[in-house]
Amino acid sequence: MIRTYANRDGRFLLAGEDLAALDTAVWVDLLRPTKDEETALERAFSIDVPTLEEMSEIELSSRLYFEDDAHVMTAQMLSHTDGDNVLLSPVSFVLVGERLVTVRYEEPRAIDAFIARCQKGGPMPADSLMAGLLEGLIERAGDVLERTGHELDAISAEIFAIPPPKTKSTSPLALPQPKAKPRDFRSVLEQIGRKGDLLSKVRESLISIQRLVTYAIAASQARKIDKDAPGRLKSIGRDVQSLSDHTVFLTQKINFLLDATLGMINIEQTGIIKIFSVAAVVFLPPTLIASIYGMNFEFMPELAWPYGYPFALGLMVLSAVVPYQFFKWRGWL
Repeated sequence: MIRTYANRDGRFLLAGEDLAALDTAVWVDLLRPTKDEETALERAFSIDVPTLEEMSEIELSSRLYFEDDAHVMTAQMLSHTDGDNVLLSPVSFVLVGERLVTVRYEEPRAIDAFIARCQKGGPMPADSLMAGLLEGLIERAGDVLERTGHELDAISAEIFAIPPPKTKSTSPLALPQPKAKPRDFRSVLEQIGRKGDLLSKVRESLISIQRLVTYAIAASQARKIDKDAPGRLKSIGRDVQSLSDHTVFLTQKINFLLDATLGMINIEQTGIIKIFSVAAVVFLPPTLIASIYGMNFEFMPELAWPYGYPFALGLMVLSAVVPYQFFKWRGWL
């Protein structure tokens, strides 16, 4: 689909969705273009519109280059940012003459919000349009980082939650206290994994935008069409650097929460193993006594003693209680 926007009567308006509006357009937005639409645009502006495969190349020379009097710049943008399943898709900015051409295959909310703001303001040259689009994409990335930071704080509170103290009530009418809900560390690990994947996509997007901004500053200075664009782009570069630093901080926090969660799981496993170890030690002496009196020797004085059976039972109970009380006295239980 082709959408063209033009500055008419000092206002930024939709010029049309047909090819006839290309002559008056200051911004041409290609959303999932067909082969015929790409061919028509290439003939109208004498440029080579990058395909999705070319836009997805990771080489810097395939994303930032000058060809046929047009500056072609590609970055990774975020879409579907309301949840953790964020999509990362390429968007290309082509500056040719006094026009801006964008090629994209997703519909991020930031672009629609920028179009709404432009329709309320005055005319803008192509370089400023690109700067405004980048500002919208970066602002959306900042919102994602802010939301992720709050969610990581909630995960941290869940991991390090202090259980309520146990109090004994002397009143016979007192209601029993509810048991503390066990922490589901499996769910916590899944949440941490999703946040880590989200941050990796945000970081990749910011890195690609930072490279694009560096190239766009030089391109705007060489074009000399919009004198305000280089300053705006430099400000955008500083914002991207700030968000990149914050992304690194959140990534480090995720690594810390991951280590803390694994540590908590090890502590729970150690507690379970300790219970089995104590149980084995407690029941070892009674087992030994039962084994001794279960031997088939002919001469065992206790076998003919009337109190031999109660004596053996009492001895087994005593041999179990003594280790248990000793462990409890040492604080091992």
